[in-house]
Amino acid sequence: MEEFVRKILVKVGINSDRFALEWASAAEGPRFVKLITDFTTKIKSLGPLGEPEGDSKDELLIKLFAARNALEKAKLRTGLGKLTKGFRKEGDYSDQIIKDKVNEKLAKSISAEIARNETLLRIQKEGPIHFDDLTQKIGMPRTDIEKYVAAFRKKGLVAEADGQLSVTSRKSEG
Repeated sequence: MEEFVRKILVKVGINSDRFALEWASAAEGPRFVKLITDFTTKIKSLGPLGEPEGDSKDELLIKLFAARNALEKAKLRTGLGKLTKGFRKEGDYSDQIIKDKVNEKLAKSISAEIARNETLLRIQKEGPIHFDDLTQKIGMPRTDIEKYVAAFRKKGLVAEADGQLSVTSRKSEG
């Protein structure tokens, strides 16, 4: 799970050091205090969210909403569930194995699903917008953006006029 979350954070442009997953039992009060104190110190040293990453609040919000929307769909959750089943079956939960499997099985899906959702969100919030501007803001190849836009057009969510993309009057899928 930790590597999955880190991949998502990196994709949206957030320093993955802003996330920690540690285990402490109720009997480990001093350890728990140390974990929280150390993490709080680390977060303070990173500064306010978005500032060190170099994104404006609006940019960061679009990326975070895109990630949230991607995670609400079944594709990424199903992929993570299948990966988890594989770990149980193999019995190997080492950090390196988990990292390798997430990279191998989920990294492309994470990137694609977030980019797909970001494409629609940007068209909704910034449209009409030109393909080139959209491609630059999302940081994905134009062919990928064209594929997402084609799917949105087919659903009646997006229209193109004079090279500019905008949402249609139909309710968007988000």
